[in-house]
Amino acid sequence: MAYDDANANVRREHCAGEAGGGATTVYGKFHHFQKMKLNAVHFRVTTAGTATTHKFDVYIGTDSVGSAALSTSTAGVTSSVSLGSAVTALQAVEVKSGADATGKAVVSYEFEVDHDAVRS
Repeated sequence: MAYDDANANVRREHCAGEAGGGATTVYGKFHHFQKMKLNAVHFRVTTAGTATTHKFDVYIGTDSVGSAALSTSTAGVTSSVSLGSAVTALQAVEVKSGADATGKAVVSYEFEVDHDAVRS
């Protein structure tokens, strides 16, 4: 895709659904068939956590690249983790909950396809 293409800088999103309810559990696994840049991960609390350990760590592959501390935030509160991280084709992107086993949040990934990614 050329830089002057209308889709060159389009931000895309993938809603991974609700995550949480289990302590230190992986949720929202996402694999994109093209390499991309993960710009941010957005969270919207659906069930308040009961402890300060309500959080989500963001992983690309096995590397932790960011964290959203949601603590005892009430339903409707939002939080975003800005990243700008490179993700190779079909590499796993996921979130892992903290020690709180009650808190839940909807997870959305914001990304853009790399300009030199293979097109099918």
